[in-house]
Amino acid sequence: MKLHLGICALALVLAACSPAPTTEAETAGEAGGVAAKRLPLPDCAEVEAADQGADGWKHPDCRLMLPDGSGLAIEARYTAAEDESTQVTVQVVQTGDATIQEIVERMGNTFNGPSSEDFDKDGKADIVLPLETGNVNTTWALWRQVDGPKFVRVGEPSGVSLVKTDSGFIAVQGRSSAAEYYVDFFKLEADELKPVVSARVAGQTDDDGKVTAVTCDIEDDEALAGSGLTAELAKEQFCAEPTVQGLIADMKPTP
Repeated sequence: MKLHLGICALALVLAACSPAPTTEAETAGEAGGVAAKRLPLPDCAEVEAADQGADGWKHPDCRLMLPDGSGLAIEARYTAAEDESTQVTVQVVQTGDATIQEIVERMGNTFNGPSSEDFDKDGKADIVLPLETGNVNTTWALWRQVDGPKFVRVGEPSGVSLVKTDSGFIAVQGRSSAAEYYVDFFKLEADELKPVVSARVAGQTDDDGKVTAVTCDIEDDEALAGSGLTAELAKEQFCAEPTVQGLIADMKPTP
């Protein structure tokens, strides 16, 4: 009887001194920082904002894997603000569910959701967050991925598409009216989009509204003055850019 009680006591001591089982969340935390148990979210590429009429668009929380093989994902969560805007909180998540960065933006009325695009063509996926959509153009907050990994906010361009040109510019195509488009050219310097010039492509119409000719002009503003180019040289260079020529070709009248 005494032997049996001694064995039981020894077993209790060993159990108390043994380490507790490691949970999945703890393992993830050791690998990549503090981790939290996450609920599954739908893919941002597969969800659509719900039209709430006068109250604007309601966005569902969603998750998006970055397509650059980094293993990073972003999780976007939306909260209504008192001024009728929407706060979007984006967590950058690495393998193991550890949040490595949190991004907060304030949105107006837009039906577009977050997306990922390598807009500077450096091989690392960047984050594109829509802030406001007008009749055609959308204003985005662009967050560029740098080494770390880390994301830095580089600017708020407005348009319908982003293009990295072969000449090294980031071009933003937009629409001014039914017969006029623009292409804003930027240089990425010190993680900031610096405006260079803006090319305006306009269609000349007859009394019936038919386009009879297409012109390309360069805006003569402070950005142009800082580029070191004359208006004439800027027009020759930037109106010849493929992203501008594509707009001109689309607008040219059919013979």
